[in-house]
Amino acid sequence: MDLGSGAGLDSIIAAGRVGPQGQVLAVDFSSAMLSSMEQAVLESGATNIKIFHSDAESLPLEDLSVDVALVNGIFNLNPERSKIFTELARVVKPGGCVFAAELVLREAGSEKVEPTPENWFA
Repeated sequence: MDLGSGAGLDSIIAAGRVGPQGQVLAVDFSSAMLSSMEQAVLESGATNIKIFHSDAESLPLEDLSVDVALVNGIFNLNPERSKIFTELARVVKPGGCVFAAELVLREAGSEKVEPTPENWFA
């Protein structure tokens, strides 16, 4: 599962890694990002990605149904962190893995920089 899959790059990479017998479950709450992902998946030719429109704190997946969860950047963006951890614990199989990555700022950015979709840390 790619939780907070955004435009789908990690999902596409994971689809290649799991091969045709595996499946990637891509989950994101943003309709705009899901549209971008659908296009990227189509262009990549990947046929083993299933896309879900869902909040991270209420996953539309069965209990203990995920072998590996990739979580890239969602904890800094969603204040419902404890609910997300609860959902991960619910859907990841015993012995499964969760790989999480977050960007952490050590100091405030320049006051002259306006936040934009390309520079959302400003």
